[in-house]
Amino acid sequence: MIFCSVLFLCLLLFFPETAMAGSKYGASLWLTQLLPTLLPFFIAIRLFDTCLPRIASRRLFLLTGLLCGYPAGAALVTSQYERGLLSKRQAYFFLGFVNNPSPMFVLVYCGNQILRLNRTNALFLFLLLCLSSLIGSFLFSLIYFSKKTDEKKICPAPLAGASVENAANGGFLSSQMDAIIQESFLVLIKIGGYVILFSILGQFILTLFPAGSVTSVLCSGSLEITSGLSFLRESALSEPVKKVLTMIILTFGGLSAAAQTGSVLSKSELSLFPYLLCKGLNCLLAGLFSLFLFF
Repeated sequence: MIFCSVLFLCLLLFFPETAMAGSKYGASLWLTQLLPTLLPFFIAIRLFDTCLPRIASRRLFLLTGLLCGYPAGAALVTSQYERGLLSKRQAYFFLGFVNNPSPMFVLVYCGNQILRLNRTNALFLFLLLCLSSLIGSFLFSLIYFSKKTDEKKICPAPLAGASVENAANGGFLSSQMDAIIQESFLVLIKIGGYVILFSILGQFILTLFPAGSVTSVLCSGSLEITSGLSFLRESALSEPVKKVLTMIILTFGGLSAAAQTGSVLSKSELSLFPYLLCKGLNCLLAGLFSLFLFF
């Protein structure tokens, strides 16, 4: 850890222009994309937990994480797990399945801007992503967890502010709403720090590998998916290769999304390592499926 810290500090000192470019890109991405997209959703999750606990406690509600992108799915799963509604096996299954890029990101940014696909083919790309994540997460939950490991569940915790009395006496709007907004902002600030950090590292990738090569695309995409896909757009790779690389990058999500997920999981007993193993299996399946379909 000390070596990595010293190395990162040296990169900042000796390559200030590269670091500044990556930092500006990450800050812009957080401010223009993540903040307006994720903040309302995080607030909505907490409101559902407080005002409509019966809806928020249903497993079907976890599927809404597919609509909002990283790390909203992790926030939903963590919320249900902390309340004893999911076992560890179930929690990691849903983490691998619903904690994925949003359909808007896949359809518009990846499908239209990167691969220049029509709407039908872009939708097929998103469905293939969901299918790979579903199968991979299911296989992981069967392989990684034994029955003995999965027997113990977290005891249900009381739902803070879920009583009707708090909503009726006006105290909810003054205290609970402030707490919900503050907690959501704190999570997003941590996410912004991770995005800026990995955007700086991704910018250094450009100085090490030829722009547009498979190596540069995979290395940058393994750090931050938006950077990797932007490099893919400028490459001279064939269309099938671009589709395969896009599926691999999207399904894994990058270390930036993993760090964002880790910041959400840090308040629970869930660990980031099994999640990364699950995403690695999903990534492998997505690569195999796309190789079969696009070649």
